[in-house]
Amino acid sequence: MRSVTIAEAERDLAGVLETATREPVRIERDGSDWVVVSGLQFQESQELLRKNQARRLQEIMKQASEEAKANGLTEEILAELLRDLWPSTGQGSSSTPMWL
Repeated sequence: MRSVTIAEAERDLAGVLETATREPVRIERDGSDWVVVSGLQFQESQELLRKNQARRLQEIMKQASEEAKANGLTEEILAELLRDLWPSTGQGSSSTPMWL
């Protein structure tokens, strides 16, 4: 992420806005982060990327689930395996993984 001072942003607003279409631009005021400018095109591309990554993760999880079932893994066996990973934790413990 590119950073500019507020004085630089005032001098080259068009350049800051042009850059913001490709990547967020952090504007600093009095030595501290003040605002981030991000163009719609960048935001839309990031949203599309997130959607594609989520879709791919779902595909991978489905494939892994199907392979596990085909190899005889049941929910009971999985729960036992996961409990073996965290033997000192019990149900309701704050350190119990959320899938147990």
